[in-house]
Amino acid sequence: MKLLRKSLRMQSGRGAQAAFTMIEIALSLAVIGFALVAIIGVLPTGMSVQKDNREDTVISMDATYLMEALRSGARGPDLLTNHIVCITNYSYFYSGPSNLPLTTNINWFTTSNYYIDLVPYGGSYLTNSSNVIGLISIPKYFFDLNTNSFRSNFTTADFRAMSSPLIDQGTNQSSRDFAFTYRLFPQIIPYSQHDSEWTNFSSASLTPVQVTNRQVAFAETINLRNNLHEMRLRFEWPVLPVRNGDTGNKRQVFRTLASGSLLHTNEGKAGTTELWFIQPQAYSTNQIQ
Repeated sequence: MKLLRKSLRMQSGRGAQAAFTMIEIALSLAVIGFALVAIIGVLPTGMSVQKDNREDTVISMDATYLMEALRSGARGPDLLTNHIVCITNYSYFYSGPSNLPLTTNINWFTTSNYYIDLVPYGGSYLTNSSNVIGLISIPKYFFDLNTNSFRSNFTTADFRAMSSPLIDQGTNQSSRDFAFTYRLFPQIIPYSQHDSEWTNFSSASLTPVQVTNRQVAFAETINLRNNLHEMRLRFEWPVLPVRNGDTGNKRQVFRTLASGSLLHTNEGKAGTTELWFIQPQAYSTNQIQ
């Protein structure tokens, strides 16, 4: 008891202990508040940058795959039928030096009941990857022997990303609805390094040497046009879920050269449109095609 009373007397006589002042507490709260504001303000930007980087990476990987498939004229990459949504080809036929097309055709291909306002009815189903490669390899322009007219083509293809996470690559409808989708604008353009002036044989006062030089340039131009092609792949994303099928403001363009002749065939019977394949091991002769 004596020890307890002595301990109580010692505690009651102890002085005030040191603690945080109001100024220190206010400064601490201010620092914490500033940090929270900075984190909350920067977090959306960081998440947006991460999303953009992820999409750019997916586009770059898919572009590499598609570019190699087109350049090699691949027939059997069956992976494509799981990711292609639809392909639309607009063909314009011209006869002579006129800016107005004689006729215009729209061909539409799909693997599902995907709807496009421009082509609400009809269309053909894509049943194999060979048709996919053959349709997006249609050259931008060529001379159509069947109609005896020049033909200009504009092709678009909607893909679900092939390099996206596995959760987006399922075959059920929910996976397809939430998958990252982009639109491809492929262009296969004959390559030429000569200006038309070098192949003009109607110029007045041409010497025999000039005629020979222009004949050589013309032959070289035809050889290049038949066997060397510039490939341009423009990607736009995302594909917006609206009726007119608009895309967002993201863009990437990939370009390369592909050697070999173009094979024009209808072996796949893809609707009414023939298929085109680059043949890297075959070269056409020196003639206008």
